[in-house]
Amino acid sequence: MPDPVAAAMRYGFTHLVRRELRGVWLRGGLPRGPFVWAANHHTWWDPFVAASALWRTGHPACLLMQQDNLARYGFLRRLGVFGTHEPRTGLRLLRDGRTLVVYPEGELRPAGPPGPLSRGAAWYARQARVPLFAIAVRVVLRGHNRPEAYVSCTEVPGGRNDAQVTARLAELLALDLSHLDGQLGAADPGGRWRASAGCSPGGAAGTSASTRRKEPCRGAPSHRRGRIPPGQDRRAGGQRPLVPGPGGTAPGPAPHPGGGQPVAGHLAT
Repeated sequence: MPDPVAAAMRYGFTHLVRRELRGVWLRGGLPRGPFVWAANHHTWWDPFVAASALWRTGHPACLLMQQDNLARYGFLRRLGVFGTHEPRTGLRLLRDGRTLVVYPEGELRPAGPPGPLSRGAAWYARQARVPLFAIAVRVVLRGHNRPEAYVSCTEVPGGRNDAQVTARLAELLALDLSHLDGQLGAADPGGRWRASAGCSPGGAAGTSASTRRKEPCRGAPSHRRGRIPPGQDRRAGGQRPLVPGPGGTAPGPAPHPGGGQPVAGHLAT
């Protein structure tokens, strides 16, 4: 039976993101089923952005939290939050179809390259036999009165052991964060975004969030239903964030060359 309290909390968190952020943009394909969302943790907004993006794209979420923090915020268990001393709970939630949000740095860190990563994300992905994704997140205040969130998703290749997979995760997070920082540093903070080679802030081919399509991350995206053929430009007026804020559509940075999986669509509410 659905939990009405959990539903109200989800609504409240989504409303908070909509009200306080100008928008959230997603680049990179996500799988249809459960996976491990392993992200950098450099802002207070990170869990809210992850939850809103996953709920909007049809991925029920759960989150791994430090056990002592969970003792203070026990009500979050209603949303699938569990502690670092409860690995069986995490595996059960993954096997029940939830996507696991993990912050392998283990603490809130200053914006920059990722810090040392624990092996927990690789362990959960291996034990539950689900994909592991490196999620690079930047929440930035640019030329508008509300911050904008940019999320880049890249699947982490498998390896011989958890240490090797974690090393690959660290490399991908560092690379994608560097790309995001470079693009944000070069983009006009208050201007309208223009696509480059048919690409959008959402990835290889832009789609409006109004289509609300969920696609697997395989193959090149088609040009049907408003997707942009290579070489065409589309301005920001036709692009919407997955989680739009009250300010409408924010200009996004140009996509980095060769990054991540094909785009499944623009980010979520």
